[in-house]
Amino acid sequence: MPQTFFNNYLKRLIMIIPIIIAILITGYLVRHRKQPEQIDHFSHAPSVRIIKTQSNSIQPRVIGNGYVQPEKTWQAVAQVSGKIVEKNAMLKKGAFFKKDTILLKIDPTAYELAIAQMESVIAQIKAQIATLDVEKNNILASLAIEKKALALSKKELNRQTALYAKNRISASRFDQEKLKHSQQTAKVQTLKNSLNVLPSNKKALHAQLAMNQSKLDDARLNLSYTIIKAPFHCRITDVYGEIAQFAQKGQTLIKADSTNAVEIPVFLSVSKMRRLISSVDKSIHLIPDDTINWKEKLGFHSIVRFKLGQIVSKWQAEVSRIDASMDPQTRTIGIIVVVDKPYAKIRIGERPPLIRNMFCEVEIIGQPLQNCILIPRIAIHDNMIYSVTPDKKLKKIHIKPDFYQGDFSIIRQGLMPDTQIIISDLLPAVDGMSVNPIFDKQMTARILEESSEGHPEVNK
Repeated sequence: MPQTFFNNYLKRLIMIIPIIIAILITGYLVRHRKQPEQIDHFSHAPSVRIIKTQSNSIQPRVIGNGYVQPEKTWQAVAQVSGKIVEKNAMLKKGAFFKKDTILLKIDPTAYELAIAQMESVIAQIKAQIATLDVEKNNILASLAIEKKALALSKKELNRQTALYAKNRISASRFDQEKLKHSQQTAKVQTLKNSLNVLPSNKKALHAQLAMNQSKLDDARLNLSYTIIKAPFHCRITDVYGEIAQFAQKGQTLIKADSTNAVEIPVFLSVSKMRRLISSVDKSIHLIPDDTINWKEKLGFHSIVRFKLGQIVSKWQAEVSRIDASMDPQTRTIGIIVVVDKPYAKIRIGERPPLIRNMFCEVEIIGQPLQNCILIPRIAIHDNMIYSVTPDKKLKKIHIKPDFYQGDFSIIRQGLMPDTQIIISDLLPAVDGMSVNPIFDKQMTARILEESSEGHPEVNK
């Protein structure tokens, strides 16, 4: 019995000892545990790149593309028929000619003969008119004489009438005197009738003279059409006429493009047009009386670029006009820019001339907008930006950009200068969280370059 009790007691003791040891070890670990390490929260605040906003002037700029077209084109259409008898030795495709240079001549013989014939007819008519003037003077002189004779005849008739009344002359004698008076009266009337006819005859001759003078002018005009000259400084694009070839009236003989200026139509979206128009004085009339003054008020200017490999050629351009309609398919509006003297300052292999169908980039620049704030587009998150307060805390600000230009947003209201803006990605972004701001000098320089004061091209 005692042995059994001892065995049971030993079993219980063996079970309790591990529990006691575990309790002792646990107590020891609790008494000797380390306190939580105090971490400086600022040292773990995320580092962010920031810029400081500043008020600048900005010139709205839009970029489009277009094909070069000559400002003026010319088709030399034969206005008279005839054989080509002369051709300029340099008249070939690609050749340059100055204004009024003779390019082709059509045989003028038929038109010279027509001029000679008309001049002969006109000379005859003028001679007839001169004859009428002489005839008029002769009739007037004869009429004066016959009128005097009529007066004497009248006087003699009166005397014979008195004698006949006294029966001093016979009836036959009296009848003879009356016949003489009637004949003299008829002579005077015939001369008057001839005189009255002269003005109508002269008028008819003047009508013939005018008609033949018109024919002479037409013949001379046709003769001038036999010489084809360059109407302006131009470059030949096609030649169809050759010496000894018979040119039909209405046939195209030469095609040429002007070299004084070229046009480039550029089609812009409505949003880009709105960006440009935002810098224009709203008092400008849509239908101006003075086109030049209207262009000055718009204040647009342009830069044309042509890329040839790594080489970029540039030309200053003028915004000439805005298209009268919108493209129904692309919903774009056309702006036509003009470059003067596209062949000036050519450098072989470096700066080509602007010629037909070259594909160019066109940058159109509006008038400066004052008091604008530029921030990178990456700094905007659902119309919110993250600013940094003086105590280096994050603060969200709601903004509404006026428009976007390149990699930047332009804000004119709702954001004050000297605000520190976070421009780097930050996740998560919680209002009031601590941040470690680092000033981004490179982005600040880019913003200054984008503004009107720092942009190297918009100030030209």
